[in-house]
Amino acid sequence: MTGRLGRARVTAGITSAAVALVPQDSKGRRWLAYNGSAAAVGHGALWLATGNPMGAEPLMAAVVHSVPNCTAFVVTCAVAYGGWRAGGLLRGLPGLLGIAARPAAAIGAATWGQGTAPLIEDALAATEPWSSMLLPLIAAGMLAGICWWALDSRSATWRPPVRWAARIPLATLALGVGLYAPGAAL
Repeated sequence: MTGRLGRARVTAGITSAAVALVPQDSKGRRWLAYNGSAAAVGHGALWLATGNPMGAEPLMAAVVHSVPNCTAFVVTCAVAYGGWRAGGLLRGLPGLLGIAARPAAAIGAATWGQGTAPLIEDALAATEPWSSMLLPLIAAGMLAGICWWALDSRSATWRPPVRWAARIPLATLALGVGLYAPGAAL
């Protein structure tokens, strides 16, 4: 006997400790313990990394201030794709016009899309009380979707400790949004 524990015994020990701590018949408390502990660990790590006890607040502010530029990027990509597809309708033109139709339409549309950031900023300013309250929630919703897609949806077959560690970013984001997103609007 070398004194080492195998992965199966460690996983079984962690699972039995969690079940003993939170009984099996209380699914709500179990869910809260699972997600709450992941959120607490993530929030604590943010507190240590930023030196701010509010953790995610400065990060949320940076995300909200970058929304017009990020939205302009998404608009640029979407209209460039739309220009490429629309340019495909002109493929039947003779010679070089037919060959250059798709790239020219895509470049022209992307050029227009790059200039939409000021329009988006004006739209946000025109809807001021609502954009101040909803913009952090929309930005956090998109980030939560990315966290879920990249980690949570793929972690269903992973071992319980690794699955819990994969839940930390999403739980931390949900805690930060719940505590600090609306900010001064409340």
